Amino acid sequence: MSRNEAVKWRGVFVVRLWAALVFVLPLMACAQRGEVEVADAWARDSVGRTASAAVFMTITSPRADRLLGASAAIAKETDLMTMEASDGAMGMAYLAAIDLPADAPVSLNASGLHVWLADLKRPLRTGETFPLVLTFEKAGEQRVEVSVIAPAAKPPMSGVGT
Repeated sequence: MSRNEAVKWRGVFVVRLWAALVFVLPLMACAQRGEVEVADAWARDSVGRTASAAVFMTITSPRADRLLGASAAIAKETDLMTMEASDGAMGMAYLAAIDLPADAPVSLNASGLHVWLADLKRPLRTGETFPLVLTFEKAGEQRVEVSVIAPAAKPPMSGVGT
């Protein structure tokens, strides 16, 4: 092989390598985002003039991550909260984040962790859905649809308190 042919083949190799990187790296980045699975996102009908609501769901991440926050256009404020006992009474406490261990479902339910919607802009009504954006430390933002169920309806996921 002559020197000119070797230079030509090296150039072809560099161009192919560059093209592969340009197309494969963005795909790899996309595969890392949105890998968190959110199942059965729901809230109860807000009945009358109730100005707040809780959202429940099950979140599973294939790698350790943290839920840092949430936002919903339907509420003026959205917080991560948990139920806890203090001096024999149950109360809610604000959380900076919710830890998500790798490959372990985390249940946001009525007896513990949940997303709190404060100062609703309008009532939640049975049968409707609304978007909720979850922000994860590693997986980034993920939009989910929250189903609104009747006040006395059974929650759509098993093992969840009413």
